[in-house]
Amino acid sequence: MISNKLVALDLGSSHISAMAGEVLENGALRILSEESKPSDDVKWGIVEKPSGASFKISELIRLLRNSSKLPEISQVSVPLNAKSMKSVSISVSRFVNKPNIITDELLAEMLEESEKKTQQPNSKIYDSLPVSYFLDGKRMDEPSGKKAHQITANYQLIIGGTIIESELERCFDRTGIMMEFNPLTIEALSTVLLEEMEREKGCALINLGATTSTLAIYFEGIIQQFLVVPLGAQNITRDIQELGIAETHAERLKRLKGSAMEKLVNEPIYIQIPSVDDPVNPVKISTKFLATIIEARLEEMLQPIFDIISGLDFSLEGGIVLCGGGSKLNGIVDLIIEKTNIYTRIGNHSEWLSEDTPDKFNDILYAPLIGTILLTHEFRKEHQGEPEKKPKIPKKKPWERIADGFINFFGDDNKMNEEHEKKEKTI
Repeated sequence: MISNKLVALDLGSSHISAMAGEVLENGALRILSEESKPSDDVKWGIVEKPSGASFKISELIRLLRNSSKLPEISQVSVPLNAKSMKSVSISVSRFVNKPNIITDELLAEMLEESEKKTQQPNSKIYDSLPVSYFLDGKRMDEPSGKKAHQITANYQLIIGGTIIESELERCFDRTGIMMEFNPLTIEALSTVLLEEMEREKGCALINLGATTSTLAIYFEGIIQQFLVVPLGAQNITRDIQELGIAETHAERLKRLKGSAMEKLVNEPIYIQIPSVDDPVNPVKISTKFLATIIEARLEEMLQPIFDIISGLDFSLEGGIVLCGGGSKLNGIVDLIIEKTNIYTRIGNHSEWLSEDTPDKFNDILYAPLIGTILLTHEFRKEHQGEPEKKPKIPKKKPWERIADGFINFFGDDNKMNEEHEKKEKTI
């Protein structure tokens, strides 16, 4: 029997966090407990200090076991997101002399060929996504069993340095805890923050983390573009520190009085902050000048993301969804809308939580852990304890299967059932 109680671990640049949760029959998540510890052992999504990280992980698991009242925690899921990760598009074609039936074996061979073509020294393929198939020039989403002279398959492969995996394994080898599943962080976020319609019509998910800013472009239900920029909200804090104040004061000033755009500060005020160099004379900072510092760094962080969005050959009808600690910055939505002219909102995962969930877990910072637990539950159901297998043909993503069961839990039953039937006909 598959256990509905799971544990996820998020290795962030400022904190390492763990969460235990139980997936209920209606698809909602009941959070059993959560623990977190400050950490500087991970940078840009890569474990730099395995010994320090492993010690904190062991402590967190011990605390989590006690607070969640789980008898044992032997395996956890860890989402991945690191600065070297990016998406690569590749096509593979096969020709035959006469019409032949497309088999699952042929599709698996083509996927393997796409991975071999993409493989580079010191790199690893972290996900392989069939985007589309064309049989004799005509698009066919489910080619298996069809006849054709020629088949062309288009793939999106997510690649990154082997160091991401190797350092993570070194870290966990010291803990005695097994890693069960390693989804992409952006897919965990997509699971709980995006609607299926948004992924189909085209949308951008931007995760503004502490040391990285990640973009995922979705269209027709699949990631079309993926980019990790090695700059994040922590860089803004350090820029403010340059004014001569401590990091804790710089972070608090950014959160409470900072603005993403200088022009949004209509009535500037001066704030006195203790100086790190002169305890007698505090540093005086104008909120308008503070906004210019923040805006300048944001533009540097987000410009690669804006470049990708402006170069798309399809429109983002589903808009832009923001998440991560940086999404809490005052005026960030206004900045994104001004730069892209696309509807933008802050992500919200609260509908995936059980009714008895404490309000604090509605915070966007918990979204990666919540999405990872839900994906792990689907992973367990699919594999029944077997090693992870690669899909041979495009199939429903875990978040789509979750949505199928979950949509009937909310709203009007008749309306939701009608939408569900329409979905099944079009998939």
